[in-house]
Amino acid sequence: MKRWKDFEMVSEKGWMEQRRHERVSATVNITYRVLNVEEKVNVLNYPRYKDTGVIHLPKLAKKFHSYHAVTKDISEGGLSITGSNPFRIGEWVEVSIQPPKYKTPVVMLAEVKWIKSYTQMGKEYYNAGVVVLALDSDSMDSLSRYLLSEKIRMDNENKG
Repeated sequence: MKRWKDFEMVSEKGWMEQRRHERVSATVNITYRVLNVEEKVNVLNYPRYKDTGVIHLPKLAKKFHSYHAVTKDISEGGLSITGSNPFRIGEWVEVSIQPPKYKTPVVMLAEVKWIKSYTQMGKEYYNAGVVVLALDSDSMDSLSRYLLSEKIRMDNENKG
């Protein structure tokens, strides 16, 4: 299991964000669920993060209510989520990302670090920045491969 810190705030004429991982603009459908207080205390001992490979995670997650959203950008350390359900700073969420052309989803445990809301066409939407707390090595490998392929695709589009 890997744990990541996504960014640090540095004081220099206000604040500056310094990310350890490059973000890739990507709109990908995701599902997520909010962990309750009991789960938050024990989640890192759950088999899905301790011993279970990513192939078993969709079956385990079906027991819980989940929400649908999309990503705005993704990195190995975090992502920006937009959806119609509000988020709370400090919430832990289990996020399942299904990158295009991948057979199994990337599943991660993440913490909400910032939130914003906006109205579009009379409907309220919510953005959340989440930092990855844990994911198994299979998910990390899949995420890294997906991000690299998206970076190469975007670089090729910018050259042409």
